[in-house]
Amino acid sequence: MKKESKLRKISTDLNFGQDYIDPFDLENENLWVKLEHLGRYLFVADYLRRFKPNCVADIACGFGYGLPELEQIASRVIGIDCNAEILECAAQQCNSSQTQLLKHDLDASDGFSELCPSSLDAIASFETLEHLVDPARALSKFAHLLKQGGFLICSVPNVLYEPRDQAGLPTNPYHKQLFSYKSLCNLLEKNKFRVNYRVGQAWSNILFKRESQLLKHRAIRQRIGDYSSLHSPEIVRHLSYLLAYPTVEDIDGSYSLIIVGQKVR
Repeated sequence: MKKESKLRKISTDLNFGQDYIDPFDLENENLWVKLEHLGRYLFVADYLRRFKPNCVADIACGFGYGLPELEQIASRVIGIDCNAEILECAAQQCNSSQTQLLKHDLDASDGFSELCPSSLDAIASFETLEHLVDPARALSKFAHLLKQGGFLICSVPNVLYEPRDQAGLPTNPYHKQLFSYKSLCNLLEKNKFRVNYRVGQAWSNILFKRESQLLKHRAIRQRIGDYSSLHSPEIVRHLSYLLAYPTVEDIDGSYSLIIVGQKVR
């Protein structure tokens, strides 16, 4: 079975929907989502490179497509996810001599027994906290693992763009929390983090909505993601830099809120 087909089968079997994706999955036509997922890892690698981190963790690493980006800027990388089958796929993406993969459920009460306190220089954790019943517990674990001054770069969906049902709950059945910039910052600050930057991916969100409008009015006949030639790894990477790289511009127009935080106590 081809790699792309295997990833898609596992995602379908486990009923993860769009919450677990691989930007390099040729069968996934949702180009805008793929670009945003990869764009966040391109940003975190570029941001951390100047600090020459020794050990970086990707918590909720999913299929592991971000691990090779982190391997370029850190001597040691740790990928963590709650599902063993997903981690098997992640193992195919990374350098086994450089990257360690661990299974851990962030909603569990126990900590990371395999890792020493204050052992990490940085943590990346994208689209994670909204899935947790107790995100404060996860942030407390992150702070426990990070060195003083270590970085946490995380993202959550912006409440402005999260559909809700009649009861006011997220229509995405895997999302347990709704976050605004203020509520996310408050949660971080209560768990030993200072917010250094707030960035977003407004361009891709604006272009996606514009594309949807043009389709509705029949000005165009298909989405850009329908063009198979745009899904090659080289083009996806190029477009992620061009259209979905996080910036400080028009942050409220971004589907995801992305925070660069730092452990301060």
